[in-house]
Amino acid sequence: MTRSTAPTRSSLPGDASSRNGVASALDSIGFTRAQFAVLMLILAGEFFDTLEQNSVGAMATNIKSSLSIGDLQLTTINTATVIGGLIGRFVAGWLADRYGRRFSLSLNLLVYTLGGLLSAVAFNYDMLLVSRLIVGIGVGGEFMIGIAMLSEMVATRYRGGLIATINVGAGGIGNFISYGFFLLLLGPLAVPLGGNDTVWRWSFAILAIPALFVVLFRRRLPETPRWLLSQGRVDDANRSLAILASSSLRPSAASKSPVTLTEADLSPVALHSSPAAVFRRNVLGRTISIGIASWMAFGSQVTLNFLMPTLLVERGYSVSQSLLYTMIMNIGSLLGCTAAALIANRVGRKAAVTTAGILGCLTALAFAGFGNDTALILVLGALFQFFTMVTNTTLAAWTAEVYPTAIRASGASIVNGIGNIAGAVMPFLAIALYGHFAFAGVFGLAALMYAILVVASRFAPEARGRSLEDVNENALVASQV
Repeated sequence: MTRSTAPTRSSLPGDASSRNGVASALDSIGFTRAQFAVLMLILAGEFFDTLEQNSVGAMATNIKSSLSIGDLQLTTINTATVIGGLIGRFVAGWLADRYGRRFSLSLNLLVYTLGGLLSAVAFNYDMLLVSRLIVGIGVGGEFMIGIAMLSEMVATRYRGGLIATINVGAGGIGNFISYGFFLLLLGPLAVPLGGNDTVWRWSFAILAIPALFVVLFRRRLPETPRWLLSQGRVDDANRSLAILASSSLRPSAASKSPVTLTEADLSPVALHSSPAAVFRRNVLGRTISIGIASWMAFGSQVTLNFLMPTLLVERGYSVSQSLLYTMIMNIGSLLGCTAAALIANRVGRKAAVTTAGILGCLTALAFAGFGNDTALILVLGALFQFFTMVTNTTLAAWTAEVYPTAIRASGASIVNGIGNIAGAVMPFLAIALYGHFAFAGVFGLAALMYAILVVASRFAPEARGRSLEDVNENALVASQV
Protein backbone atom coordinates (compact mmCIF):
# COMPACT_ATOMS: atom_id res chain seq x y z
CA MET A 1 0.00 0.00 0.00
CA THR A 2 1.20 3.50 -0.78
CA ARG A 3 0.58 6.66 1.14
CA SER A 4 0.84 10.13 -0.30
CA THR A 5 3.73 12.28 0.91
CA ALA A 6 1.79 15.44 0.17
CA PRO A 7 1.16 18.03 2.89
CA THR A 8 -1.14 17.02 5.69
CA ARG A 9 -3.99 19.28 4.59
CA SER A 10 -6.47 18.78 1.78
CA SER A 11 -6.28 21.10 -1.19
CA LEU A 12 -9.95 21.99 -0.73
CA PRO A 13 -10.47 25.60 0.19
CA GLY A 14 -11.45 26.38 3.72
CA ASP A 15 -11.56 23.83 6.53
CA ALA A 16 -11.00 20.64 4.58
CA SER A 17 -11.07 18.37 7.59
CA SER A 18 -14.69 19.24 8.19
CA ARG A 19 -15.71 18.99 4.56
CA ASN A 20 -15.03 15.31 3.88
CA GLY A 21 -12.42 15.60 1.12
CA VAL A 22 -13.53 12.58 -0.93
CA ALA A 23 -17.21 13.54 -0.63
CA SER A 24 -16.44 17.11 -1.69
CA ALA A 25 -14.35 15.83 -4.59
CA LEU A 26 -17.15 13.60 -5.87
CA ASP A 27 -19.72 16.35 -5.33
CA SER A 28 -17.61 18.70 -7.48
CA ILE A 29 -17.40 16.09 -10.26
CA GLY A 30 -21.18 15.72 -10.61
CA PHE A 31 -22.14 12.79 -12.85
CA THR A 32 -19.76 11.98 -15.68
CA ARG A 33 -19.64 9.57 -18.61
CA ALA A 34 -17.14 7.43 -16.71
CA GLN A 35 -19.56 7.11 -13.82
CA PHE A 36 -22.34 6.25 -16.25
CA ALA A 37 -20.16 3.45 -17.64
CA VAL A 38 -19.62 2.16 -14.09
CA LEU A 39 -23.39 2.18 -13.54
CA MET A 40 -24.00 0.22 -16.76
CA LEU A 41 -21.38 -2.44 -15.95
CA ILE A 42 -22.84 -2.96 -12.49
CA LEU A 43 -26.36 -2.97 -13.87
CA ALA A 44 -25.55 -5.65 -16.46
CA GLY A 45 -24.55 -8.11 -13.75
CA GLU A 46 -27.59 -7.28 -11.64
CA PHE A 47 -29.86 -7.91 -14.64
CA PHE A 48 -28.59 -11.47 -15.11
CA ASP A 49 -28.79 -11.96 -11.37
CA THR A 50 -32.52 -11.20 -11.43
CA LEU A 51 -33.23 -13.49 -14.37
CA GLU A 52 -31.31 -16.27 -12.65
CA GLN A 53 -33.24 -15.87 -9.40
CA ASN A 54 -36.55 -16.26 -11.25
CA SER A 55 -35.49 -19.15 -13.48
CA VAL A 56 -36.25 -22.11 -11.22
CA GLY A 57 -39.70 -20.78 -10.32
CA ALA A 58 -40.55 -20.12 -13.97
CA MET A 59 -39.29 -23.53 -15.13
CA ALA A 60 -40.75 -25.34 -12.12
CA THR A 61 -43.24 -27.55 -13.97
CA ASN A 62 -40.69 -28.62 -16.57
CA ILE A 63 -38.00 -29.35 -13.99
CA LYS A 64 -40.39 -31.39 -11.86
CA SER A 65 -41.51 -33.43 -14.86
CA SER A 66 -38.03 -33.93 -16.31
CA LEU A 67 -36.40 -35.01 -13.03
CA SER A 68 -39.52 -36.66 -11.53
CA ILE A 69 -39.53 -34.53 -8.37
CA GLY A 70 -42.29 -32.86 -6.34
CA ASP A 71 -42.97 -29.44 -4.80
CA LEU A 72 -40.85 -30.18 -1.74
CA GLN A 73 -37.78 -31.04 -3.82
CA LEU A 74 -38.37 -28.01 -6.02
CA THR A 75 -38.57 -25.75 -2.97
CA THR A 76 -35.36 -27.37 -1.69
CA ILE A 77 -33.65 -26.39 -4.97
CA ASN A 78 -34.73 -22.81 -4.35
CA THR A 79 -33.49 -23.08 -0.78
CA ALA A 80 -30.10 -24.36 -1.99
CA THR A 81 -29.82 -21.32 -4.26
CA VAL A 82 -30.77 -19.03 -1.40
CA ILE A 83 -28.29 -20.70 0.99
CA GLY A 84 -25.62 -20.36 -1.69
CA GLY A 85 -26.55 -16.71 -1.94
CA LEU A 86 -26.09 -16.37 1.80
CA ILE A 87 -22.62 -17.91 1.62
CA GLY A 88 -21.81 -15.78 -1.41
CA ARG A 89 -22.90 -12.57 0.32
CA PHE A 90 -20.74 -13.16 3.37
CA VAL A 91 -17.68 -14.20 1.37
CA ALA A 92 -18.09 -11.46 -1.25
CA GLY A 93 -18.55 -8.81 1.44
CA TRP A 94 -15.37 -9.84 3.21
CA LEU A 95 -13.44 -10.02 -0.07
CA ALA A 96 -14.72 -6.59 -1.12
CA ASP A 97 -13.62 -4.99 2.16
CA ARG A 98 -10.31 -6.85 2.20
CA TYR A 99 -9.26 -6.87 -1.49
CA GLY A 100 -11.49 -4.27 -3.12
CA ARG A 101 -14.95 -3.90 -4.65
CA ARG A 102 -13.79 -4.53 -8.23
CA PHE A 103 -12.11 -7.87 -7.42
CA SER A 104 -15.14 -9.20 -5.56
CA LEU A 105 -17.61 -8.08 -8.22
CA SER A 106 -15.76 -9.86 -11.03
CA LEU A 107 -15.27 -13.08 -9.06
CA ASN A 108 -19.00 -13.26 -8.32
CA LEU A 109 -19.93 -13.52 -11.99
CA LEU A 110 -17.27 -16.14 -12.75
CA VAL A 111 -18.62 -18.45 -10.05
CA TYR A 112 -22.18 -17.80 -11.20
CA THR A 113 -21.30 -18.75 -14.80
CA LEU A 114 -19.79 -22.04 -13.66
CA GLY A 115 -22.89 -22.89 -11.65
CA GLY A 116 -25.23 -21.95 -14.49
CA LEU A 117 -23.44 -24.19 -16.98
CA LEU A 118 -23.48 -27.07 -14.48
CA SER A 119 -27.23 -26.54 -14.02
CA ALA A 120 -27.72 -26.82 -17.78
CA VAL A 121 -26.11 -30.27 -17.90
CA ALA A 122 -27.41 -31.61 -14.56
CA PHE A 123 -28.40 -35.24 -15.11
CA ASN A 124 -30.29 -35.73 -11.83
CA TYR A 125 -31.82 -33.92 -8.89
CA ASP A 126 -28.70 -34.06 -6.71
CA MET A 127 -26.49 -32.50 -9.38
CA LEU A 128 -29.03 -29.75 -10.00
CA LEU A 129 -29.17 -29.09 -6.26
CA VAL A 130 -25.38 -28.68 -6.04
CA SER A 131 -25.20 -26.55 -9.19
CA ARG A 132 -27.88 -24.18 -7.86
CA LEU A 133 -25.90 -23.84 -4.64
CA ILE A 134 -22.91 -22.72 -6.75
CA VAL A 135 -25.12 -20.33 -8.70
CA GLY A 136 -26.32 -18.86 -5.41
CA ILE A 137 -22.75 -18.35 -4.22
CA GLY A 138 -21.95 -16.54 -7.46
CA VAL A 139 -24.93 -14.21 -7.54
CA GLY A 140 -25.12 -13.80 -3.75
CA GLY A 141 -22.72 -10.90 -3.45
CA GLU A 142 -23.48 -9.31 -6.80
CA PHE A 143 -26.30 -7.03 -5.75
CA MET A 144 -24.98 -5.51 -2.53
CA ILE A 145 -21.34 -5.27 -3.64
CA GLY A 146 -22.49 -3.45 -6.78
CA ILE A 147 -24.59 -1.06 -4.72
CA ALA A 148 -21.80 -0.48 -2.18
CA MET A 149 -19.37 0.19 -5.02
CA LEU A 150 -21.64 2.70 -6.75
CA SER A 151 -22.47 4.47 -3.48
CA GLU A 152 -18.76 5.18 -2.98
CA MET A 153 -18.22 6.61 -6.48
CA VAL A 154 -20.94 9.24 -6.99
CA ALA A 155 -21.95 12.63 -5.63
CA THR A 156 -24.13 12.78 -2.51
CA ARG A 157 -26.98 14.50 -4.33
CA TYR A 158 -27.20 11.71 -6.94
CA ARG A 159 -26.43 8.71 -4.73
CA GLY A 160 -29.94 7.59 -3.77
CA GLY A 161 -31.38 7.93 -7.26
CA LEU A 162 -28.47 6.16 -8.97
CA ILE A 163 -28.49 3.25 -6.53
CA ALA A 164 -32.24 2.93 -7.02
CA THR A 165 -31.65 2.90 -10.78
CA ILE A 166 -29.82 -0.40 -10.34
CA ASN A 167 -33.03 -1.90 -9.01
CA VAL A 168 -34.98 -0.37 -11.90
CA GLY A 169 -32.86 -2.40 -14.29
CA ALA A 170 -32.57 -5.49 -12.12
CA GLY A 171 -35.67 -5.79 -9.98
CA GLY A 172 -37.96 -3.83 -12.31
CA ILE A 173 -37.02 -4.45 -15.94
CA GLY A 174 -35.31 -7.71 -14.94
CA ASN A 175 -38.39 -9.13 -13.21
CA PHE A 176 -40.67 -8.04 -16.05
CA ILE A 177 -38.46 -9.27 -18.89
CA SER A 178 -37.55 -12.52 -17.15
CA TYR A 179 -41.07 -13.88 -17.31
CA GLY A 180 -41.43 -12.73 -20.90
CA PHE A 181 -38.15 -14.49 -21.66
CA PHE A 182 -39.29 -17.70 -19.98
CA LEU A 183 -42.67 -17.46 -21.69
CA LEU A 184 -40.86 -17.25 -25.03
CA LEU A 185 -38.72 -20.28 -24.19
CA LEU A 186 -41.65 -22.37 -23.01
CA GLY A 187 -43.81 -21.25 -25.91
CA PRO A 188 -42.60 -20.84 -29.50
CA LEU A 189 -38.99 -21.84 -28.73
CA ALA A 190 -39.77 -24.97 -26.70
CA VAL A 191 -39.90 -27.35 -29.68
CA PRO A 192 -36.77 -26.00 -31.45
CA LEU A 193 -34.90 -26.30 -28.14
CA GLY A 194 -35.82 -29.97 -27.71
CA GLY A 195 -39.17 -29.88 -25.95
CA ASN A 196 -40.22 -29.56 -22.33
CA ASP A 197 -37.57 -31.94 -21.01
CA THR A 198 -34.64 -29.86 -22.27
CA VAL A 199 -35.85 -26.27 -22.58
CA TRP A 200 -35.12 -25.57 -18.92
CA ARG A 201 -31.52 -26.62 -19.52
CA TRP A 202 -31.23 -24.12 -22.36
CA SER A 203 -32.56 -21.38 -20.10
CA PHE A 204 -29.69 -21.92 -17.64
CA ALA A 205 -27.09 -21.95 -20.42
CA ILE A 206 -28.49 -18.86 -22.13
CA LEU A 207 -28.34 -16.93 -18.85
CA ALA A 208 -24.80 -18.04 -17.98
CA ILE A 209 -22.86 -17.42 -21.18
CA PRO A 210 -23.45 -13.64 -21.59
CA ALA A 211 -22.22 -13.10 -18.04
CA LEU A 212 -18.70 -13.95 -19.23
CA PHE A 213 -18.70 -10.88 -21.47
CA VAL A 214 -19.73 -8.71 -18.52
CA VAL A 215 -16.73 -10.06 -16.57
CA LEU A 216 -14.38 -9.07 -19.40
CA PHE A 217 -15.72 -5.53 -19.60
CA ARG A 218 -15.62 -5.15 -15.83
CA ARG A 219 -11.84 -5.30 -15.99
CA ARG A 220 -12.04 -1.61 -16.91
CA LEU A 221 -13.75 -0.64 -13.64
CA PRO A 222 -11.67 1.57 -11.33
CA GLU A 223 -11.54 0.83 -7.62
CA THR A 224 -13.55 3.21 -5.47
CA PRO A 225 -11.62 6.18 -4.02
CA ARG A 226 -13.27 5.68 -0.64
CA TRP A 227 -12.06 2.08 -0.35
CA LEU A 228 -8.57 3.11 -1.44
CA LEU A 229 -8.53 5.80 1.24
CA SER A 230 -9.67 3.25 3.83
CA GLN A 231 -6.53 1.28 2.91
CA GLY A 232 -4.33 4.37 3.22
CA ARG A 233 -3.70 4.46 -0.56
CA VAL A 234 -4.05 8.19 -1.12
CA ASP A 235 -2.23 8.34 -4.47
CA ASP A 236 -4.37 5.52 -5.88
CA ALA A 237 -7.49 7.28 -4.60
CA ASN A 238 -6.50 10.40 -6.55
CA ARG A 239 -6.00 8.33 -9.70
CA SER A 240 -9.43 6.77 -9.22
CA LEU A 241 -10.98 10.23 -8.85
CA ALA A 242 -9.26 11.31 -12.06
CA ILE A 243 -10.88 8.40 -13.92
CA LEU A 244 -14.31 9.12 -12.45
CA ALA A 245 -13.99 12.79 -13.39
CA SER A 246 -13.24 11.95 -17.03
CA SER A 247 -15.40 10.96 -20.00
CA SER A 248 -14.02 7.43 -20.25
CA LEU A 249 -12.92 4.50 -18.08
CA ARG A 250 -9.65 4.72 -20.02
CA PRO A 251 -8.80 8.41 -19.69
CA SER A 252 -5.68 10.08 -21.04
CA ALA A 253 -2.57 10.44 -18.91
CA ALA A 254 -3.37 14.14 -18.55
CA SER A 255 -6.67 13.46 -16.76
CA LYS A 256 -6.68 14.80 -13.21
CA SER A 257 -9.00 14.87 -10.23
CA PRO A 258 -10.52 18.31 -9.59
CA VAL A 259 -9.50 17.86 -5.95
CA THR A 260 -6.26 16.44 -4.57
CA LEU A 261 -6.69 14.21 -1.55
CA THR A 262 -4.02 13.99 1.14
CA GLU A 263 -3.47 12.03 4.34
CA ALA A 264 -5.70 14.56 6.09
CA ASP A 265 -8.61 12.94 4.23
CA LEU A 266 -8.00 9.47 5.70
CA SER A 267 -10.80 8.09 7.87
CA PRO A 268 -10.89 9.32 11.48
CA VAL A 269 -12.28 5.91 12.49
CA ALA A 270 -9.88 2.97 12.63
CA LEU A 271 -11.81 -0.21 11.74
CA HIS A 272 -10.51 -3.56 10.60
CA SER A 273 -12.26 -5.03 7.56
CA SER A 274 -13.81 -7.85 9.57
CA PRO A 275 -17.42 -9.02 9.20
CA ALA A 276 -17.59 -9.21 13.01
CA ALA A 277 -17.26 -5.41 13.12
CA VAL A 278 -20.90 -4.97 12.03
CA PHE A 279 -21.93 -6.39 15.42
CA ARG A 280 -19.86 -3.98 17.49
CA ARG A 281 -21.70 -1.67 19.84
CA ASN A 282 -21.32 1.52 17.77
CA VAL A 283 -23.10 0.03 14.72
CA LEU A 284 -25.09 -2.83 16.27
CA GLY A 285 -28.33 -0.82 16.38
CA ARG A 286 -28.09 -0.23 12.63
CA THR A 287 -27.46 -3.91 11.97
CA ILE A 288 -30.48 -4.98 14.03
CA SER A 289 -32.85 -2.39 12.55
CA ILE A 290 -31.94 -2.86 8.89
CA GLY A 291 -31.47 -6.61 9.40
CA ILE A 292 -35.04 -7.12 10.65
CA ALA A 293 -36.37 -4.91 7.85
CA SER A 294 -34.38 -6.93 5.29
CA TRP A 295 -35.74 -10.23 6.63
CA MET A 296 -39.29 -9.00 6.21
CA ALA A 297 -38.88 -7.19 2.89
CA PHE A 298 -36.68 -9.56 0.92
CA GLY A 299 -38.14 -12.67 2.53
CA SER A 300 -41.62 -11.81 1.28
CA GLN A 301 -40.34 -10.75 -2.16
CA VAL A 302 -38.34 -13.95 -2.78
CA THR A 303 -41.19 -16.10 -1.49
CA LEU A 304 -43.82 -14.57 -3.73
CA ASN A 305 -41.63 -14.33 -6.85
CA PHE A 306 -40.65 -17.98 -6.46
CA LEU A 307 -44.09 -19.37 -5.59
CA MET A 308 -46.44 -17.26 -7.71
CA PRO A 309 -46.16 -19.26 -11.00
CA THR A 310 -46.59 -22.54 -9.10
CA LEU A 311 -49.50 -21.21 -7.02
CA LEU A 312 -51.30 -20.07 -10.14
CA VAL A 313 -50.78 -23.44 -11.85
CA GLU A 314 -52.16 -25.23 -8.78
CA ARG A 315 -55.22 -22.97 -8.91
CA GLY A 316 -56.00 -24.26 -12.39
CA TYR A 317 -54.16 -21.85 -14.68
CA SER A 318 -51.92 -23.26 -17.41
CA VAL A 319 -48.14 -22.84 -17.25
CA SER A 320 -48.25 -20.22 -20.01
CA GLN A 321 -51.06 -18.34 -18.26
CA SER A 322 -49.22 -18.39 -14.93
CA LEU A 323 -46.07 -16.95 -16.50
CA LEU A 324 -48.05 -14.33 -18.43
CA TYR A 325 -49.98 -13.26 -15.33
CA THR A 326 -46.81 -13.16 -13.23
CA MET A 327 -45.20 -10.99 -15.90
CA ILE A 328 -48.21 -8.65 -15.86
CA MET A 329 -48.01 -8.39 -12.07
CA ASN A 330 -44.35 -7.46 -12.39
CA ILE A 331 -45.31 -4.32 -14.27
CA GLY A 332 -45.91 -3.17 -10.71
CA SER A 333 -42.28 -4.07 -9.89
CA LEU A 334 -40.98 -1.93 -12.74
CA LEU A 335 -43.17 1.02 -11.78
CA GLY A 336 -42.33 0.59 -8.10
CA CYS A 337 -38.56 0.71 -8.40
CA THR A 338 -38.86 3.53 -10.95
CA ALA A 339 -40.91 5.49 -8.43
CA ALA A 340 -38.31 4.75 -5.76
CA ALA A 341 -35.54 6.05 -8.04
CA LEU A 342 -37.49 9.25 -8.77
CA ILE A 343 -38.15 10.05 -5.10
CA ALA A 344 -34.82 8.83 -3.66
CA ASN A 345 -33.16 12.25 -3.78
CA ARG A 346 -36.30 14.05 -2.56
CA VAL A 347 -37.83 11.83 0.14
CA GLY A 348 -36.07 10.48 3.20
CA ARG A 349 -35.34 6.77 3.50
CA LYS A 350 -37.50 6.40 6.61
CA ALA A 351 -40.48 8.14 5.04
CA ALA A 352 -40.28 6.09 1.84
CA VAL A 353 -39.93 2.71 3.59
CA THR A 354 -42.63 3.50 6.15
CA THR A 355 -45.19 4.71 3.61
CA ALA A 356 -44.58 1.92 1.09
CA GLY A 357 -44.47 -0.67 3.88
CA ILE A 358 -47.85 0.37 5.28
CA LEU A 359 -49.45 0.42 1.82
CA GLY A 360 -47.86 -2.93 0.98
CA CYS A 361 -49.30 -4.40 4.18
CA LEU A 362 -52.79 -3.12 3.33
CA THR A 363 -52.54 -4.43 -0.24
CA ALA A 364 -51.46 -7.87 1.01
CA LEU A 365 -54.47 -7.95 3.33
CA ALA A 366 -56.74 -7.01 0.41
CA PHE A 367 -55.20 -9.83 -1.68
CA ALA A 368 -55.72 -12.28 1.20
CA GLY A 369 -59.39 -11.32 1.45
CA PHE A 370 -60.38 -10.70 -2.16
CA GLY A 371 -57.83 -12.33 -4.49
CA ASN A 372 -60.22 -14.92 -5.87
CA ASP A 373 -60.65 -14.10 -9.57
CA THR A 374 -58.24 -13.32 -12.38
CA ALA A 375 -58.86 -9.56 -12.56
CA LEU A 376 -58.35 -9.01 -8.82
CA ILE A 377 -55.33 -11.30 -8.76
CA LEU A 378 -53.68 -9.22 -11.50
CA VAL A 379 -54.58 -5.81 -10.04
CA LEU A 380 -53.77 -6.61 -6.41
CA GLY A 381 -50.67 -8.57 -7.43
CA ALA A 382 -49.36 -5.61 -9.44
CA LEU A 383 -50.11 -3.19 -6.60
CA PHE A 384 -48.35 -5.39 -4.08
CA GLN A 385 -45.33 -5.69 -6.36
CA PHE A 386 -45.31 -1.89 -6.72
CA PHE A 387 -45.10 -1.25 -2.98
CA THR A 388 -42.70 -4.17 -2.55
CA MET A 389 -40.23 -2.64 -5.00
CA VAL A 390 -40.52 0.87 -3.54
CA THR A 391 -39.70 -0.65 -0.16
CA ASN A 392 -36.93 -2.98 -1.31
CA THR A 393 -35.26 -0.47 -3.61
CA THR A 394 -35.13 2.17 -0.89
CA LEU A 395 -33.98 -0.38 1.67
CA ALA A 396 -31.18 -1.61 -0.61
CA ALA A 397 -29.85 1.92 -1.02
CA TRP A 398 -30.17 2.56 2.70
CA THR A 399 -28.29 -0.63 3.58
CA ALA A 400 -25.22 0.55 1.67
CA GLU A 401 -25.29 3.94 3.43
CA VAL A 402 -25.21 3.02 7.12
CA TYR A 403 -21.74 1.46 7.53
CA PRO A 404 -18.23 2.98 7.49
CA THR A 405 -16.16 2.35 4.35
CA ALA A 406 -13.90 -0.25 6.00
CA ILE A 407 -16.88 -2.54 6.70
CA ARG A 408 -19.45 -1.24 4.20
CA ALA A 409 -19.44 -4.26 1.89
CA SER A 410 -19.46 -6.74 4.79
CA GLY A 411 -22.18 -4.83 6.59
CA ALA A 412 -24.39 -4.45 3.53
CA SER A 413 -23.87 -8.10 2.57
CA ILE A 414 -24.60 -9.45 6.04
CA VAL A 415 -27.74 -7.38 6.48
CA ASN A 416 -28.90 -8.30 2.99
CA GLY A 417 -27.96 -11.90 3.79
CA ILE A 418 -30.42 -11.84 6.67
CA GLY A 419 -33.08 -11.27 4.02
CA ASN A 420 -31.47 -14.12 2.10
CA ILE A 421 -32.08 -16.46 5.05
CA ALA A 422 -35.72 -15.40 5.03
CA GLY A 423 -35.85 -16.32 1.34
CA ALA A 424 -34.68 -19.83 2.25
CA VAL A 425 -37.06 -20.29 5.17
CA MET A 426 -40.26 -18.44 4.35
CA PRO A 427 -41.30 -20.39 1.19
CA PHE A 428 -41.74 -23.52 3.34
CA LEU A 429 -44.02 -21.63 5.73
CA ALA A 430 -45.86 -20.04 2.80
CA ILE A 431 -46.50 -23.44 1.18
CA ALA A 432 -47.87 -24.78 4.48
CA LEU A 433 -50.16 -21.75 4.83
CA TYR A 434 -51.28 -22.06 1.22
CA GLY A 435 -52.28 -25.68 1.85
CA HIS A 436 -54.62 -24.58 4.65
CA PHE A 437 -55.73 -21.08 3.65
CA ALA A 438 -54.89 -20.68 -0.09
CA PHE A 439 -53.88 -17.13 -1.14
CA ALA A 440 -55.21 -15.75 2.16
CA GLY A 441 -52.50 -17.60 4.07
CA VAL A 442 -49.64 -16.54 1.79
CA PHE A 443 -50.58 -12.88 1.61
CA GLY A 444 -51.64 -12.75 5.26
CA LEU A 445 -48.07 -13.77 6.08
CA ALA A 446 -46.75 -11.04 3.76
CA ALA A 447 -48.95 -8.44 5.48
CA LEU A 448 -47.60 -9.40 8.91
CA MET A 449 -44.01 -9.22 7.65
CA TYR A 450 -44.55 -5.74 6.25
CA ALA A 451 -46.05 -4.50 9.51
CA ILE A 452 -42.92 -5.64 11.38
CA LEU A 453 -40.73 -4.04 8.67
CA VAL A 454 -42.31 -0.63 9.22
CA VAL A 455 -41.59 -0.71 12.96
CA ALA A 456 -38.00 -1.94 12.58
CA SER A 457 -37.04 0.66 9.97
CA ARG A 458 -37.77 3.55 12.32
CA PHE A 459 -34.54 2.90 14.27
CA ALA A 460 -31.99 3.30 11.43
CA PRO A 461 -30.23 6.66 10.80
CA GLU A 462 -31.51 8.84 7.96
CA ALA A 463 -29.06 9.08 5.03
CA ARG A 464 -30.71 11.21 2.35
CA GLY A 465 -28.73 14.33 1.48
CA ARG A 466 -25.85 13.41 3.80
CA SER A 467 -22.39 12.26 2.76
CA LEU A 468 -21.43 8.70 3.65
CA GLU A 469 -18.81 10.13 5.99
CA ASP A 470 -21.37 12.26 7.85
CA VAL A 471 -23.69 9.27 8.28
CA ASN A 472 -20.87 7.00 9.43
CA GLU A 473 -17.29 7.97 10.26
CA ASN A 474 -18.00 11.52 11.45
CA ALA A 475 -21.11 10.45 13.37
CA LEU A 476 -19.23 7.62 15.08
CA VAL A 477 -16.42 9.95 16.10
CA ALA A 478 -18.94 12.46 17.49
CA SER A 479 -20.67 9.71 19.49
CA GLN A 480 -17.39 8.85 21.18
CA VAL A 481 -16.65 12.41 22.29
